[in-house]
Amino acid sequence: MKNVIHKQSNFYRITLAFLLFGILLFVVGCSSDDELPSSSQDENLTTLETVLENTFTGPNQKLNELLEDPNNATIIGEDSETKSPESPTELDLFLEERYQSHFTDDMFGEYIGTYALSYHPSENNSMEIDSIDIQQNETDEITYDFTTKVQYQKAGNEPNIYNVTGQANFSEEGKIAGFEFFSDEGLSEALRES
Repeated sequence: MKNVIHKQSNFYRITLAFLLFGILLFVVGCSSDDELPSSSQDENLTTLETVLENTFTGPNQKLNELLEDPNNATIIGEDSETKSPESPTELDLFLEERYQSHFTDDMFGEYIGTYALSYHPSENNSMEIDSIDIQQNETDEITYDFTTKVQYQKAGNEPNIYNVTGQANFSEEGKIAGFEFFSDEGLSEALRES
Protein backbone atom coordinates (compact mmCIF):
# COMPACT_ATOMS: atom_id res chain seq x y z
CA MET A 1 0.00 0.00 0.00
CA LYS A 2 2.87 2.38 0.83
CA ASN A 3 4.37 1.61 -2.55
CA VAL A 4 1.14 2.67 -4.36
CA ILE A 5 0.93 5.95 -2.37
CA HIS A 6 4.61 6.63 -3.07
CA LYS A 7 4.08 6.04 -6.85
CA GLN A 8 1.02 8.35 -6.87
CA SER A 9 2.98 11.01 -4.98
CA ASN A 10 5.85 10.82 -7.50
CA PHE A 11 3.37 10.99 -10.38
CA TYR A 12 1.81 14.18 -8.96
CA ARG A 13 5.21 15.75 -8.32
CA ILE A 14 6.36 15.04 -11.88
CA THR A 15 3.06 16.28 -13.32
CA LEU A 16 3.20 19.42 -11.17
CA ALA A 17 6.81 20.07 -12.23
CA PHE A 18 5.91 19.79 -15.95
CA LEU A 19 2.85 21.98 -15.45
CA LEU A 20 4.87 24.69 -13.69
CA PHE A 21 7.60 24.47 -16.34
CA GLY A 22 4.96 24.89 -19.09
CA ILE A 23 3.47 27.93 -17.36
CA LEU A 24 6.94 29.42 -16.94
CA LEU A 25 7.71 28.95 -20.66
CA PHE A 26 4.39 30.54 -21.59
CA VAL A 27 4.95 33.59 -19.36
CA VAL A 28 8.53 34.09 -20.55
CA GLY A 29 7.50 33.70 -24.19
CA CYS A 30 4.69 36.24 -23.91
CA SER A 31 6.71 38.81 -22.01
CA SER A 32 9.70 38.68 -24.35
CA ASP A 33 7.50 39.61 -27.35
CA ASP A 34 6.51 42.83 -25.59
CA GLU A 35 10.06 43.81 -24.66
CA LEU A 36 11.93 43.21 -27.91
CA PRO A 37 10.78 44.70 -31.21
CA SER A 38 10.53 42.30 -34.13
CA SER A 39 13.07 42.47 -36.90
CA SER A 40 10.53 44.11 -39.23
CA GLN A 41 9.96 46.85 -36.63
CA ASP A 42 13.74 47.31 -36.37
CA GLU A 43 13.96 47.61 -40.16
CA ASN A 44 11.09 50.12 -40.22
CA LEU A 45 12.83 52.24 -37.56
CA THR A 46 16.11 52.11 -39.50
CA THR A 47 14.35 53.05 -42.75
CA LEU A 48 12.56 56.01 -41.17
CA GLU A 49 15.74 57.23 -39.44
CA THR A 50 17.65 57.06 -42.74
CA VAL A 51 14.99 59.08 -44.58
CA LEU A 52 14.91 61.72 -41.83
CA GLU A 53 18.72 61.94 -41.74
CA ASN A 54 18.90 62.30 -45.55
CA THR A 55 16.22 64.99 -45.46
CA PHE A 56 17.52 67.07 -42.55
CA THR A 57 21.29 66.92 -43.01
CA GLY A 58 22.98 69.36 -45.31
CA PRO A 59 23.92 71.04 -47.38
CA ASN A 60 24.77 68.17 -49.66
CA GLN A 61 27.41 69.40 -52.12
CA LYS A 62 26.48 66.87 -54.83
CA LEU A 63 22.79 67.80 -54.58
CA ASN A 64 23.63 71.51 -54.81
CA GLU A 65 25.66 70.90 -57.97
CA LEU A 66 22.84 68.90 -59.53
CA LEU A 67 20.23 71.51 -58.64
CA GLU A 68 22.33 74.25 -60.27
CA ASP A 69 23.05 72.21 -63.41
CA PRO A 70 20.74 73.40 -66.23
CA ASN A 71 20.79 69.87 -67.69
CA ASN A 72 18.52 68.86 -64.79
CA ALA A 73 15.98 71.66 -65.23
CA THR A 74 12.82 72.01 -67.26
CA ILE A 75 12.95 75.33 -69.11
CA ILE A 76 9.74 77.23 -69.80
CA GLY A 77 10.08 79.74 -72.63
CA GLU A 78 8.31 83.06 -73.13
CA ASP A 79 5.71 81.40 -75.33
CA SER A 80 5.03 78.79 -72.57
CA GLU A 81 6.89 76.21 -74.58
CA THR A 82 8.69 73.78 -72.29
CA LYS A 83 11.97 72.07 -72.87
CA SER A 84 12.49 69.10 -70.58
CA PRO A 85 15.81 67.39 -70.03
CA GLU A 86 16.33 63.82 -71.12
CA SER A 87 15.08 61.37 -68.52
CA PRO A 88 16.36 60.24 -66.20
CA THR A 89 18.59 63.17 -65.33
CA GLU A 90 21.56 62.96 -63.00
CA LEU A 91 19.37 64.63 -60.38
CA ASP A 92 16.70 61.94 -60.83
CA LEU A 93 19.31 59.21 -60.44
CA PHE A 94 20.78 60.86 -57.33
CA LEU A 95 17.36 61.14 -55.65
CA GLU A 96 16.46 57.57 -56.62
CA GLU A 97 19.69 56.28 -55.08
CA ARG A 98 19.14 58.28 -51.91
CA TYR A 99 15.41 57.66 -51.33
CA GLN A 100 13.70 55.18 -53.66
CA SER A 101 14.57 51.95 -51.81
CA HIS A 102 12.81 53.32 -48.71
CA PHE A 103 9.46 54.12 -50.37
CA THR A 104 6.72 52.44 -52.36
CA ASP A 105 6.68 53.65 -55.98
CA ASP A 106 3.74 56.03 -55.44
CA MET A 107 5.08 57.46 -52.20
CA PHE A 108 8.57 57.97 -53.63
CA GLY A 109 7.29 60.45 -56.22
CA GLU A 110 5.15 62.22 -53.64
CA TYR A 111 7.99 62.47 -51.12
CA ILE A 112 10.44 63.88 -53.69
CA GLY A 113 7.88 66.39 -54.95
CA THR A 114 6.69 67.48 -51.52
CA TYR A 115 9.49 67.14 -48.98
CA ALA A 116 12.94 66.05 -50.15
CA LEU A 117 14.00 69.25 -51.87
CA SER A 118 11.90 71.58 -49.70
CA TYR A 119 14.16 70.93 -46.72
CA HIS A 120 17.51 71.25 -48.46
CA PRO A 121 19.52 74.20 -47.11
CA SER A 122 21.40 76.55 -49.41
CA GLU A 123 25.14 76.17 -49.75
CA ASN A 124 26.14 78.68 -47.02
CA ASN A 125 23.71 77.40 -44.38
CA SER A 126 23.80 74.16 -42.41
CA MET A 127 21.28 71.74 -41.00
CA GLU A 128 21.71 68.62 -38.90
CA ILE A 129 19.67 66.35 -36.67
CA ASP A 130 20.12 66.65 -32.91
CA SER A 131 17.81 63.74 -32.07
CA ILE A 132 15.14 61.46 -33.49
CA ASP A 133 12.35 59.94 -31.39
CA ILE A 134 10.24 57.31 -33.16
CA GLN A 135 7.30 55.56 -31.52
CA GLN A 136 5.22 52.79 -33.00
CA ASN A 137 1.55 53.80 -33.00
CA GLU A 138 -0.40 51.95 -30.31
CA THR A 139 -3.45 51.32 -32.50
CA ASP A 140 -1.77 50.56 -35.83
CA GLU A 141 1.42 48.51 -35.91
CA ILE A 142 2.50 49.77 -39.36
CA THR A 143 2.29 53.43 -38.33
CA TYR A 144 5.14 55.30 -36.66
CA ASP A 145 4.97 58.75 -35.09
CA PHE A 146 8.20 60.73 -34.95
CA THR A 147 9.69 63.89 -33.52
CA THR A 148 12.99 65.10 -34.92
CA LYS A 149 14.98 67.93 -33.37
CA VAL A 150 16.65 69.72 -36.28
CA GLN A 151 19.36 72.34 -35.83
CA TYR A 152 19.38 74.90 -38.65
CA GLN A 153 21.96 77.66 -38.90
CA LYS A 154 21.94 80.49 -41.41
CA ALA A 155 25.41 81.72 -42.32
CA GLY A 156 26.65 84.18 -39.71
CA ASN A 157 23.77 83.52 -37.28
CA GLU A 158 23.27 81.40 -34.19
CA PRO A 159 21.68 77.98 -34.79
CA ASN A 160 17.98 77.47 -34.08
CA ILE A 161 16.34 74.20 -33.03
CA TYR A 162 13.10 73.12 -34.70
CA ASN A 163 10.91 70.20 -33.60
CA VAL A 164 9.63 68.44 -36.69
CA THR A 165 6.75 66.05 -36.02
CA GLY A 166 5.10 63.65 -38.38
CA GLN A 167 3.97 60.16 -39.17
CA ALA A 168 5.01 57.37 -41.53
CA ASN A 169 3.00 54.32 -42.59
CA PHE A 170 4.77 51.21 -43.81
CA SER A 171 3.74 48.60 -46.35
CA GLU A 172 3.98 44.88 -45.62
CA GLU A 173 7.24 44.93 -47.62
CA GLY A 174 8.78 47.38 -45.13
CA LYS A 175 8.64 50.43 -47.40
CA ILE A 176 7.15 53.79 -46.50
CA ALA A 177 3.68 53.91 -48.07
CA GLY A 178 2.47 57.12 -46.43
CA PHE A 179 4.35 60.07 -45.02
CA GLU A 180 3.35 63.40 -43.54
CA PHE A 181 4.94 66.18 -41.53
CA PHE A 182 2.47 67.62 -39.03
CA SER A 183 4.59 70.56 -37.90
CA ASP A 184 8.09 71.89 -38.51
CA GLU A 185 7.84 74.94 -36.20
CA GLY A 186 8.70 77.30 -39.07
CA LEU A 187 11.74 75.43 -40.44
CA SER A 188 10.40 75.38 -44.01
CA GLU A 189 9.79 79.14 -43.84
CA ALA A 190 13.31 79.77 -42.51
CA LEU A 191 14.73 77.72 -45.40
CA ARG A 192 12.71 79.68 -47.99
CA GLU A 193 13.92 82.98 -46.52
CA SER A 194 17.58 82.12 -46.94
